[in-house]
Amino acid sequence: MPVQEAVQTALTNNPNLQRTEQSILVAEESLKSARGRKGISVSASGSVNASKTEGVDASEHASTGLTASFPLYSGKRLETAIKYAELGIEVSKLDFIQAQDDLIYQVATAYVNALENLATSKVDLETEKNLAEHEKMISAQYDAGAKARIDLLRAQVETSNALQNAARSQAAYEVALTNLAALMSTDSIASLTVEDFDTRLELVDVEKYLSEAEENRNDLKSDVLKIEQGELNVVSAKSGWLPSVNANVGADFNAASDRWHITPDASAGISASWNIFDSGVTRAEVDAAKVEVERLKLAMDADLDSVREDVVTAHKNLRIALLRLTTTQRAVELAEEERYIATERYNAGEGILLDILDAEVALSTAKKNNVSARYDVARYSFDLAHAVGDTLKAIRS
Repeated sequence: MPVQEAVQTALTNNPNLQRTEQSILVAEESLKSARGRKGISVSASGSVNASKTEGVDASEHASTGLTASFPLYSGKRLETAIKYAELGIEVSKLDFIQAQDDLIYQVATAYVNALENLATSKVDLETEKNLAEHEKMISAQYDAGAKARIDLLRAQVETSNALQNAARSQAAYEVALTNLAALMSTDSIASLTVEDFDTRLELVDVEKYLSEAEENRNDLKSDVLKIEQGELNVVSAKSGWLPSVNANVGADFNAASDRWHITPDASAGISASWNIFDSGVTRAEVDAAKVEVERLKLAMDADLDSVREDVVTAHKNLRIALLRLTTTQRAVELAEEERYIATERYNAGEGILLDILDAEVALSTAKKNNVSARYDVARYSFDLAHAVGDTLKAIRS
């Protein structure tokens, strides 16, 4: 399965991402509720009464009424609630986009981990195969009396060690596939495979990536909007010091049992209320809202510092990984040459078995170091792209 397909499967199936998406719908409903409070509200009421007094005929009375109310002035409380809800939708959308990027990063990283473990497993299997052939050759020579038992024992030990390394590498690969499958919400790894791919960001000055991160990161954009929401809460809290004015229109219909004649009664007017003293409740709410704004600003500063640290760290790691890739490739070439020389000297009767075994182990180590460096380049490319705010950039590259 290509990495692009794995990412798309995770974006479609991952329940945590779906849950984050639902928050957008919740925010949209909150906006409808806020707008509804600023519109006309209609209420109905009704009652039926019966009475009986000694010496007086029984009587029944029924009434019903409709009242319509419209807010004329609320000290900006209703207006700020609507604006707060509108910002809430934007925050939810930004959080969802950031959650998508986080999931893409997690899938890509898990995919690279699986590739690295698969490549390491192949190196260990190749080493085990080569050492097993050496052991077979030494065993034949030992049976013929041409080699000492200590040579056979050393060959058997190296083969056994290589077999254990191959088993551990295969187990690590299966664990990596399991982690990848969990992110993709796939039940089984039986049909799950990974395919090698190249990815490498163009490594330029770190300041460029820092500027891109501050401009692109959706969590930082969300922080800005949350601060704006906090400032709206201050305005809303201050409305407690201001009056509220409503326009009211009503109609009542009354009827008595003696005539059952309906008597309509209509009314219209404007009502105002003003809480002159509330024992400091409004002041406390205003102060709390102001403190929350300061807390949100500090949270944004902390997030910005964290983003910058992530960018700088990923940039340094990628630069070192690229250097390691070059040096480990050269180390593999030298180790292959060393094994060739040791084998030729041994075949010519000028070398010892220990030289061949040591050269084989050294080649295996060099190849695994090269595998580590190669996938570190991919891993840190994803780290840097994610820190900048566009993990797909590393996949597209």
